[in-house]
Amino acid sequence: MVKTPTLARRVLAQKLRRQRITAGITLDKAGETVDRDATTIGRWEQGRPGARRRDIHDLAKLYGASPAEISRMTALLLQAGERGIWEGTNVPAHLRVLYESEETASSIHYLDHEYVPGLLQTPEYLSAAQKARVDLTPDQATAVQQSYRDRQTRVLDAPNPPRLEFVFGAAALLYLQHLPDVYVGQVARLREIAAKPNIDIRVITRLHAGMDCPFTIVAPGEYGLVEPFVFLEAPDGRRYVETPDVVSTYLRAFRSVQEIAIPIEEYI
Repeated sequence: MVKTPTLARRVLAQKLRRQRITAGITLDKAGETVDRDATTIGRWEQGRPGARRRDIHDLAKLYGASPAEISRMTALLLQAGERGIWEGTNVPAHLRVLYESEETASSIHYLDHEYVPGLLQTPEYLSAAQKARVDLTPDQATAVQQSYRDRQTRVLDAPNPPRLEFVFGAAALLYLQHLPDVYVGQVARLREIAAKPNIDIRVITRLHAGMDCPFTIVAPGEYGLVEPFVFLEAPDGRRYVETPDVVSTYLRAFRSVQEIAIPIEEYI
């Protein structure tokens, strides 16, 4: 069983927000029910910890949730307090939702500009990319390499893997021209992974609709996510976006880029 406390907290947050909005109840009114202020309720709806079982039960009852749904939400709260598979590793807290979601999603779309996406990287490629950075100590680099290997195994070699679609810029491979050994191994790895029936890999070679920033779109899977989300790696930081209209915009952008991108076998 995949331990997903961070994801459980986010699923619970989605349920709380959707049920409150559907019931037509304001944050202030919800706060009055559990003797909390609106800001606290808002934090719970953003996946922040702090809610008690009684809080969840009373809010769900106020929103008109069924007994079965209240039980499900209580179970999510309990799971949110467990120790996750990525805790105690070098994976930052802001990446745990993404990593946990990858293992339970039905489909994931990755768009990057200058990097081969992490799930596709060889150890040699990752090491070369790390050497170009100035903010990693040798110990941190080793820990990152281990988390990447674990992540790849858990997603790519899963018994029931998600549909994975990757699009990345030609620069990701062009930068390796001065590292022929890394290039050869990385290309071989891309061919190997692209041969899997659930995986599509393409390369961008011209101007496109996703030039603003890299992003990942995760669609719900067995775990029961209420809504798909977008993980953004922007110049001002990393964040998650769940607003349906915004997620749909990113999906349209991805499809537009994917349509003009070249399948990896044709490109190499």
